[in-house]
Amino acid sequence: MNRGVILLLGMVLLCCCIQQEPKIEYQCWDGSIVMDISKCPPTTTTRRTTTTTTTTQPCQWTDETCRLYCSKECDTRPLEFCMLNETTCICEFRCGTTTTTTTTTTTTTTTTLKKWLMEKEVDEAIYWGEQNKFNLSSLLSRYAYPNYSVGYEHIIIYTPYLNLALESASRAREYRALNQSEIDEIITDEEIMFRVKLYGDSKDFADDIRTVIKVRGDVIHPVRSRFDNSPETTAYWPDSPAYFAVNTYVFPDYDELEGRIIQFVVIKYTGEDLYKIDMSDYR
Repeated sequence: MNRGVILLLGMVLLCCCIQQEPKIEYQCWDGSIVMDISKCPPTTTTRRTTTTTTTTQPCQWTDETCRLYCSKECDTRPLEFCMLNETTCICEFRCGTTTTTTTTTTTTTTTTLKKWLMEKEVDEAIYWGEQNKFNLSSLLSRYAYPNYSVGYEHIIIYTPYLNLALESASRAREYRALNQSEIDEIITDEEIMFRVKLYGDSKDFADDIRTVIKVRGDVIHPVRSRFDNSPETTAYWPDSPAYFAVNTYVFPDYDELEGRIIQFVVIKYTGEDLYKIDMSDYR
């Protein structure tokens, strides 16, 4: 084999050895694979800076609108604190606690009682009583219906005028006089009393005798009745009528009877007696 062939074979073997040398790969920091480490991306990061522009709006609150807002929020509660914070543009407030105060009002009602007699009539009744302080029959006979005769049933009508005269006579017998308070009590009394003289033949004949008053169809019953438990003998005893008694009946409202024509009914076991009385005849 000549020298030239040997040289050629040697070169081929050398090339084969060189081609079989292993390849080297590199993994970069970001995970990429390169054959040349210089091909890896750089590790230095360039940051992008963003500039934000803030635009400040003017505060919409004013001291006046803040005060209105505070008052509205507290409603009926007292407003303890209210202020506009100009830095934060916030209306700050604080409400108090509602305190309930109960006020008690006392109403005094004064009732003016009707006086049945004028001042002139008061003076006349007092004088009449004083003049007849030892003669009560003279006073009572003027207020008896139908008459004051012995032996006859009759009714005595105790009006304010007669009551004042009788009380005046009683005081005059003791050399005393009525004061204004006592006079007012008599002439403003709303009740009226009737005393009925009755005749019968037994000691208890008057125990259950009742009375009513009729006025224009209305029936008025007494509010109090007092029966005579000690009848006295008459001049006819033991003949009829042997006894007499005086029963008392008090009716509620003098104003309903004053000046009117009434029917006074005396109710007995055997029947009833009706007396028609004109109250205007008895002041």
